[in-house]
Amino acid sequence: MIAQLKGMVERKTPTAVVLDVNGVGYLITCGERTLAALPAGSTASLRIHMAVREDALELFGFATELEEALFHELIRVPGIGPRLGMNILAGGEPEEIASAIVRGDLARLKKLPGVGKKTAERLVVDLRDRLAPFASASQAAAPNTAGTPIGSRDELLQALAALGYKPTEAERLAAEARSRAADGAALEELVREALRAR
Repeated sequence: MIAQLKGMVERKTPTAVVLDVNGVGYLITCGERTLAALPAGSTASLRIHMAVREDALELFGFATELEEALFHELIRVPGIGPRLGMNILAGGEPEEIASAIVRGDLARLKKLPGVGKKTAERLVVDLRDRLAPFASASQAAAPNTAGTPIGSRDELLQALAALGYKPTEAERLAAEARSRAADGAALEELVREALRAR
């Protein structure tokens, strides 16, 4: 299985990029945010999900680990394949989408590309508990009554655990993130710093 590709951005389409890896061009479907960050002629490294069907082999690329992790959660839901998963991700920031699922905000979810009432309900039922660590990152951006960012050490570790990190690795990344981030940084910023520290 292909998990990551690094190479030269040969060309782009509205929905995909051709990445030249040692002379082999890989067509990789990407979201708008990822595509915008990949100018032609630049070197890029993409996290890859490879979908194998009877009639095709498709590659889906992600610039961030958080986006890839949410994508994998989405496609675990019955009826949501890789293409619909990519469409859903195109509807907002990963933390904001996860937060809408955790809150059961059907009105927001129905605004996501390709999501109707039944799919929105299925997302909430199947993923509400699993996405709580993802959603905490966006919820942490709001100040509490004392005016300090919500987000404890435990919440950062939970978010990293949801991304698949083992406890010892999560502890290391959390420590590095806190040393790099400003005092009182929101959980969302700490998660991003932890992912940069990998």
